[in-house]
Amino acid sequence: MTIYGELLARGYLPKELPPAFFSDDFSRYARTVAGRAMLKVYRPPSNFTEPVAYRLALSGQSGLATRPLAIPHPWAFASLSRVVAQNFQRLLRKAGASKFSRSRPVYAVGQHRAIRTLVKPANLSRERAYVRAGATHVLKVDISQFYPSLYTHAVGWAIDPQLRQRKNWSNTALLGKQVDQLLMNMQGKVSQGVPIGNDLSFLLAEMVLSQVDRSLKVQADRAYRWFDDYEFACGSRAEAEDILRRLNRAFDTFRLRVNPKKTRVVDLPLPVGDSWQDELRTRSKTSFSNAANMVSFFDHAFHLRSDFPDDPVLMYAMGTLFKVRPPKSDVRRVAESCITQAVLAEPGSAQKAFALLAFWELNGAAFDRPLLTETIDKLVKLHEYRGVSSDVAWALAFCIEHRVSLSKRAGKNLSRLEDDAVAVQALHASSLGLAPGFASKAIENDLKNESCDGPHWLVLYESVRQGFIPGLASVITGNTLLSDMLAKGVAFYRTYLPRYATLVHPGGAPEWVVKAWLDAEARKRSEGIAEQAIAKMIDTDLESVEREDKTVSDLARELIDMLTEHPVLGWEMYE
Repeated sequence: MTIYGELLARGYLPKELPPAFFSDDFSRYARTVAGRAMLKVYRPPSNFTEPVAYRLALSGQSGLATRPLAIPHPWAFASLSRVVAQNFQRLLRKAGASKFSRSRPVYAVGQHRAIRTLVKPANLSRERAYVRAGATHVLKVDISQFYPSLYTHAVGWAIDPQLRQRKNWSNTALLGKQVDQLLMNMQGKVSQGVPIGNDLSFLLAEMVLSQVDRSLKVQADRAYRWFDDYEFACGSRAEAEDILRRLNRAFDTFRLRVNPKKTRVVDLPLPVGDSWQDELRTRSKTSFSNAANMVSFFDHAFHLRSDFPDDPVLMYAMGTLFKVRPPKSDVRRVAESCITQAVLAEPGSAQKAFALLAFWELNGAAFDRPLLTETIDKLVKLHEYRGVSSDVAWALAFCIEHRVSLSKRAGKNLSRLEDDAVAVQALHASSLGLAPGFASKAIENDLKNESCDGPHWLVLYESVRQGFIPGLASVITGNTLLSDMLAKGVAFYRTYLPRYATLVHPGGAPEWVVKAWLDAEARKRSEGIAEQAIAKMIDTDLESVEREDKTVSDLARELIDMLTEHPVLGWEMYE
């Protein structure tokens, strides 16, 4: 597949969305002769579009922090992807110019994402330890609201510095000007901030900070950056203060600001890892053959959460339990009690919690459906004042996957259109009879006057594409691009997935577990994996997938993708 195709298939939608949301169909469409022609000639009435909002709960952070992700309009994202793909080597070189960025973008063939970081998150403690060798102080710096405040013009300056000169401000022959304009077209002509969640924003943001890094002239082996978090190992406080002064000056050139609450000079030695993780890993090695051990494990996790309210303690604790075979009924009751408490107490932990319950259920341990209905009801209610999309989205994905019915109160609350991804899932749940009290008419009334280029393009399109709200068909057919995509069968949401989809999706089961399910050699090294019912289920599906030269990520995507119809495949392709 071309770089353009990879960006659209694996770099478009935020990875934090449930696996029912996908962009492979759109990638295929955009690479057909007719699809590419349509995307090239299409123009929104005001020549810009607006993205769909999706608010991600950040686990830990005292339960208050969220991250505003965005799902760009397909025309806008394809337009930017085409320009980026045509100039990919140049942009990737600029984004990789930093000598100490651990988040340096790497084009990744055969991975879940089109572009990944140079260093895996699991190895960051090691990298920070390397940097601190022989130092007495460390300067920690965080950029204030980096993505939301990143000036689109600053992206242009990073690509073509001559755009800082007034005479070049309108020079559309410069790549920087083109990218700047396309970023603004993606978000209602707004020049402050870039959409968070897609791989292009990651690439372009890294490109800006790489230029900052290059200007600092510090020793690469004594500096560390992970996205917008910096650490500099220093021999004295004076050295640290001098680096901060120079860093502030470099930030000023791109209109960035440090976050004073997270910027400080600290004496070394200082731990690089989190002690609570070590404690939970150790405690998870115990036998959970009786309820008392499960009680003890979660009691300790709850104590640690009180001590470390800004860290994802409960999410991590649940992640360690994937090594536990389906627990006996009394152990399961304790675990379910604690897991449901964790979901309601720690925003951002829902994906891991529901994945763990699905893991046990698929391996033969039935869960308490009334308890989960009650918990999800409360989660939907919490969503109203927390304004967090992601936890509700994962709860709905679980309900649809395992046919768990919602309460009437939850169905009624979901009838209010606040979030496109949640609305699409609620419509799907309603079509399956899982959402009593849900009124699609309310959503239809909210949408009938919405623009196909506006912030609700996704639920508008999928309401018609999936047949959830046929009454909105005239809105879609009145738009030349979405009408053509509809006629070609393009979808961004799939109504059928294997029951293990949320487990193999990034953020579900731990990576080592997924690898053991999909990789025969890894399975031999993992005790008990081959006997699991879920492993046998995946094995059966893998028989219809060509495994040779496939990465684990490729296999995981193909298992989910093979059950999805792709009508655009029959089209004449450019590639």
